[in-house]
Amino acid sequence: MDWLESIVLGLVQGITEFLPISSSGHLVVVPALLGWKQPPLAFDLVLHLGTLIAVIFSFRYQLLHLGRGLIGRGANPAADRRLIGLLLLGSIPAGIAGLLLGSKFERLFDQPLWVCGFWVVTAGILLGGEYLAARYLVTRPPTTPNAKRTLVIGVAQAVAITPGISRSGATISAGIAQGIEREEAARFSFLLSIPIILGAIATKIPDVVNGNFRITGPVIAGFIVAGISGWVAIEGLLKYLRTNSLRIFAYYLLIVAPISAIILELN
Repeated sequence: MDWLESIVLGLVQGITEFLPISSSGHLVVVPALLGWKQPPLAFDLVLHLGTLIAVIFSFRYQLLHLGRGLIGRGANPAADRRLIGLLLLGSIPAGIAGLLLGSKFERLFDQPLWVCGFWVVTAGILLGGEYLAARYLVTRPPTTPNAKRTLVIGVAQAVAITPGISRSGATISAGIAQGIEREEAARFSFLLSIPIILGAIATKIPDVVNGNFRITGPVIAGFIVAGISGWVAIEGLLKYLRTNSLRIFAYYLLIVAPISAIILELN
């Protein structure tokens, strides 16, 4: 891969991993639109590692608190352990889906037109989440994650193994639909991404080890760009959701999906 491809794909991965517009979908469609080959599996792993570092850096203080709580220290160890338990619980559905169906859904990475269709599905999820959130908050106060709500969020995350369906979009929408405030739902979604990204990296390591992958300058550049842009996306979205809804991202997908599909079909 050359420098331009690595930097562009690193930027795409970093931004779209956390914005509710599907990183997997953009990593399929963008190279197809630009006439590039799909990036190798090992490079995809490097980009995911960059975004993993981004989310760990963004939540470094909370993660330290959780670590202290796990060993019985900190201001409220019980609350810390409860949150860790919820994060593990929320990761189970996606873990099961990945093990049972991951190889089947991987075929869609070679079908950019299908991805455009799933972008429309993501838009529907975002708009549906906002609609249900508005109805919920008319008669009831905001809620917080508990076991039942976390399982629903976890199932939404499992659905997002499909390329084109945004993981953050599905999980945040599932949260706000159950009365969780947008910023808190986003924070929970980002924390929930840590075990999922770790799992995705772990499953790809054997393929990378058995391949002929070299760490080159462009690869390092993609890693750095993915990490920095991922951190910016996290901080920007959290700030945005304090006073705004997810609708703008749904409208973006409803515009980009048909345009991309038409261009791909013409090519």
